[in-house]
Amino acid sequence: GYLIALAARVVREVGALVRRAVEKDKRLATLSIDTEIRFRSAAERPEFSQELATSVAALIARYHDAAAPAGRSHRILVLAHPLPTETKPGDSR
Repeated sequence: GYLIALAARVVREVGALVRRAVEKDKRLATLSIDTEIRFRSAAERPEFSQELATSVAALIARYHDAAAPAGRSHRILVLAHPLPTETKPGDSR
């Protein structure tokens, strides 16, 4: 449920930003990373999650400046979900 709520917030926020950018004839600067990973074992997933969280936290600590007068805040989301399995017609999964 939380992941869906995060995704819905992205749709709302980015949708509003895109509308404003279009109205002002400006571009909206965004960043997205979309990739897949296949873990060798279930034990690797939490290890990967911890390492990813540590790496992201270190990057944020390096670049974040809450007092930057000309700065602009950005939302960072990192999420993962299992890929849906494709079902073939007549499959009873």
